Amino acid sequence: MRAFCFNMTEPRSVPRKISAGVILVDPQGRVLMQLRDAKPSIMFPNHWGLTGGAGHAGETPEETARREVVEETGLTLGKLQPFRAYYFQETKAGGGAKAGAPRLTADYELYLFHAPCSTPIEEMVCGEGRELRFFDPSDFAALDIAYNHRDVLAEFCATPAYAAYLYGTPFGAGDDGDDAGPVARFLAALDGGDPWFDALMRAIAAWEQPEEVVDGRHYRYLVGGEAFDWLLLAERLIAEADGRIPSAEGERLLFAGRAPAAADDTGSVAPAAARIDDERLREMIGEAKHRAHLNYLYGVTVEEALQYAVELEVSKEKRSTHIRDPRTDDALADPVYERIYGEPRRVLLNAFREEARLPHNPHISLAELREFMYWLFKYRVENCEPARVASDTRKALAQLSAMEAAVRRAGRRVAGDVAAPAV
Repeated sequence: MRAFCFNMTEPRSVPRKISAGVILVDPQGRVLMQLRDAKPSIMFPNHWGLTGGAGHAGETPEETARREVVEETGLTLGKLQPFRAYYFQETKAGGGAKAGAPRLTADYELYLFHAPCSTPIEEMVCGEGRELRFFDPSDFAALDIAYNHRDVLAEFCATPAYAAYLYGTPFGAGDDGDDAGPVARFLAALDGGDPWFDALMRAIAAWEQPEEVVDGRHYRYLVGGEAFDWLLLAERLIAEADGRIPSAEGERLLFAGRAPAAADDTGSVAPAAARIDDERLREMIGEAKHRAHLNYLYGVTVEEALQYAVELEVSKEKRSTHIRDPRTDDALADPVYERIYGEPRRVLLNAFREEARLPHNPHISLAELREFMYWLFKYRVENCEPARVASDTRKALAQLSAMEAAVRRAGRRVAGDVAAPAV
């Protein structure tokens, strides 16, 4: 399991609890550990663990990890990279008629990063716990280690990323400190003359970060922990290419889901850019990422199409009956939400933010809107009759097809013009 977790799961109806930490490695390859307090009231008292802790409302995993390192060690980190994400479920025995049956009470997500640390222990501030100390991997077997951190360390120490620390090149960097991750390999491939689309899709297949902030913009590629927006990642990589990719071809990919024209085995060139069909996408990005792409397609794209289809129905009914709605623009969305989900938009948005521990801001960002849309999809699946869910999904897919047909007739490009698989 990497920084992405690409799994189809049941709709979430329990709290989502996010935590993050950093594996700090010194020049000798030793890992920084914190000795937890000996209080019986805490989890894993008197055990050693990695630096990290629970996220605050509105934080990204990276922001949580950086804050926890400051609080626990006094260190302000520079560059760090993601390692892996771990997902757990908390269950309790059920009561009443279903006594003894396990009941899901919370979903836990642990995001781990890694970074070099050359600061001596003597210069750190132990802000939490009893002690900070560096340990060689050979020391781990004799330690009482908290949570799943023993398995985490075993997995990390077996990776090329850890080997790079032993060779004095954390992150695989050379003397100039350049990142040797997917972005650097993508740009090197472009500079080496590789076809840009092939280099782009290789970078997407190798990508591990679920989200990041670049030049002040927040990119969240993994919505709801399981829905992969690969076109958003493609947009970020194309921007990084800084003119190396023909603008018309890049726009055609992002807005129409079409790959650039390419020569076939006979050497002839296709007359026009080709739609990326489902099987080809699976081959390019891998089975796991493709499953997560389908999560995004049905959980975000199709859900948006369903809302639009119902909005058209409501509008048509108003016109046919000459109904004038005096409500505000925000409240005008309520008939659509009430018809699909049985609740006003405000109630649903508040419930989503409470569950995700997000602030109740007057406005919603694009990243949060996509998270909300995916939450609505799972809410609908959980709370509606299966026959109704299937009917609504067919309606949404029909609306998508109608929109794509209209775009083709008009000769325009439109975002999200991706073929929807059959139900």
